[in-house]
Amino acid sequence: MKIGGLQPVTILDYPQKVAAILFTAGCNMRCPFCHNPDLVIPENIEKSHLLDESELLTYLQKRKKYLDGLVITGGEPTMQPDIIDFCRKVHEMGYAIKLDTNGLMPEVLEKLLEEKLLDYLAMDLKGPVDKYEKFCGIKADCDKINKSIKIVKDSGLPYEFRSTLVKGLHDKGDVAEMAKAIKGAKLYYLQNFNFQDRLVDSGFSGKSFLVKEIENLAKIVQEFIKNCKIR
Repeated sequence: MKIGGLQPVTILDYPQKVAAILFTAGCNMRCPFCHNPDLVIPENIEKSHLLDESELLTYLQKRKKYLDGLVITGGEPTMQPDIIDFCRKVHEMGYAIKLDTNGLMPEVLEKLLEEKLLDYLAMDLKGPVDKYEKFCGIKADCDKINKSIKIVKDSGLPYEFRSTLVKGLHDKGDVAEMAKAIKGAKLYYLQNFNFQDRLVDSGFSGKSFLVKEIENLAKIVQEFIKNCKIR
């Protein structure tokens, strides 16, 4: 596993769990508004200090008394060739695992679920599936995104979908199309973009929505998904 970072504890990122967060290095998307260029851009990853997997597993073993779960995020965790083996080791310690994914590798999701290695799923929806390139910076396979949406909804696990919304990039129509794509989902979070100095696209000029504006976007979503929340 290429591990780009570790947050020792969180009470926010895994519902009803005290968890650690593991950040994998490497991503198969290039979302211009992404806040984690050091986990996405290959040359940045090469310059960074990656954590040793064995040391991380030792840390988790020692913290079992205090932690309930592990959030595996990125980057994109499903890109890691040994993600299944790693999750198996963590599960055997007794940890619950929450996986954050962009949905571009549904075959890995299926394998993880077949082995019952996940306990919570969170999938990022970048934009309307038929316009994905505009939002994720690559020519994405729409069939794979749609397949992952179905896998998440049919998983039998607690799950959430979430979208980071950027003023100047997303509009009302985009939000409606995203909501339709996951119609009937249990939970959908709208996350307002917050500009930072370091983004994957250093020239990106998107802005945050006003509070009232994003509340109105949530009302559009609620026509298709009852449980829509704003982060």
